[in-house]
Amino acid sequence: MSSADTPVVPGEAGVTRRQLIDMGIGCATAVGASTICLTDRASAVPAADEIKVPRVKLGKTGMSVSRLACGGSWDIDSEVLSLALSFGVNYIDTAEDYRGGESERRIGSFLKSIGASGHSAERKKLWLVTKTYFHTQIDEHLHGSLKRLQQDYVDCIYMHRLRDPKLVASQQTKEQAERLKKSGMTRFFGFSVHDEPVVECLNAAADTDHIDVIMFRYDCHYYPKSDLMAAIEKCHKKGIGLVAMKTGVGGMTLPDRYDPFRKRGLSQYESTLKAVALDPRIHSICSEMTTTDMVQQNSNALSTKASLADLDAIKEHAELVSHLWCRGCDHLCREASGAGRNLAVADSLRFLMYHDHYKKEEWARDLYQRLEPEQRDLYAIAAADWQSAERACPYHVPVGKLMQRVRERLA
Repeated sequence: MSSADTPVVPGEAGVTRRQLIDMGIGCATAVGASTICLTDRASAVPAADEIKVPRVKLGKTGMSVSRLACGGSWDIDSEVLSLALSFGVNYIDTAEDYRGGESERRIGSFLKSIGASGHSAERKKLWLVTKTYFHTQIDEHLHGSLKRLQQDYVDCIYMHRLRDPKLVASQQTKEQAERLKKSGMTRFFGFSVHDEPVVECLNAAADTDHIDVIMFRYDCHYYPKSDLMAAIEKCHKKGIGLVAMKTGVGGMTLPDRYDPFRKRGLSQYESTLKAVALDPRIHSICSEMTTTDMVQQNSNALSTKASLADLDAIKEHAELVSHLWCRGCDHLCREASGAGRNLAVADSLRFLMYHDHYKKEEWARDLYQRLEPEQRDLYAIAAADWQSAERACPYHVPVGKLMQRVRERLA
């Protein structure tokens, strides 16, 4: 029996790794704010007036921010935002590319409607962040974001999805950060980083004085990584604000029969939020919440502590899906695959996760089509040596089968 056929759930009806793959449990290397999709057996939630999300000082910024942040990569609903604010959430995250700028526009309209614009008292209560992919041309792009947000300033501007640790400490970045702060368009400066090279970027930031806040992927699969823990500690000691995203254990759910959360009467996403919040170095957790139910239950999760049952379920879930989760180090499998050296493997699997698990089929296909032609070349996908690629993967991800699914569902 091959390892793919070995049951990963013990017992008479154990499910195998191959069966998990066939059931559609794919890789998750999400970008942006984490999507929290509640199960239909969510735990009981207190009345709205009993929930208050705690706040902490966001590192050296000195700003008091809620431990739950509203992610903005969706069709913003003012009712959802209003409820979040009523629970004590004061952190709103968006980006110029979310929904082609529509996210910023809707958030801007909402903030104006509640009097949170200019330098009003209501505006000063909020922590508003936007992001741009144009890391060396932020001034121009921030002007556009402020116009869409109908704001005079944001509290922090991020270099979105940073991939070059050298850029963190560069003189150009330092001068840009100082210039942006001096202009009054932003109070603070930071970046977001997804998967690789998160450790390198965090370490680089800890060696600088101009990085105020970092948003990075941090979920329960990462806990044993000593190099990441050390980098987080360095940033914490430097006073850098730390914001977690993608906290939902890879965004993967299991069939009810094998779901370790359901059998304990728990919500997977509430449990993982609580677990991340156990780390006091993490100041806030960014979550995409698209309904009022999500807001209420996530707010409750951040207002209560994780139980032993939560932590046991997280451990069991991690053991079940760990081998199906792409960590973003796709340079290893691309090099080994030969014909696939130019393919955007990690991005492709991330978009597949949006399609299969977030149920954002149209958005996933659109993102995939935005890749450069050589990054999504169908011939290269077909011709690549995926067996060698899988042997090169330190996490034993079934890259070949998942890339075939990319061809079928996104191309």
